[in-house]
Amino acid sequence: MDAGVAGRVIQRSLSALYGEGRFLGGFTHQVEDMIYVDTNEGEFRSFTGVERIYREGIEAYRLDYHGGIIKP
Repeated sequence: MDAGVAGRVIQRSLSALYGEGRFLGGFTHQVEDMIYVDTNEGEFRSFTGVERIYREGIEAYRLDYHGGIIKP
């Protein structure tokens, strides 16, 4: 899987997630023969998560992320 394919899957999947009016929470979305899976813990103030793309049952892409509100 190259960056262009991963980017296309992520863009389409996140567009579907945001289309549901959501930002966090488990989410699975199929794009062609690939499955995008996002899992996370926490809430908007502080969260961690992992997004993955599977192709033929094999994890082909993974990104660990974290975020939240930054206080001055």
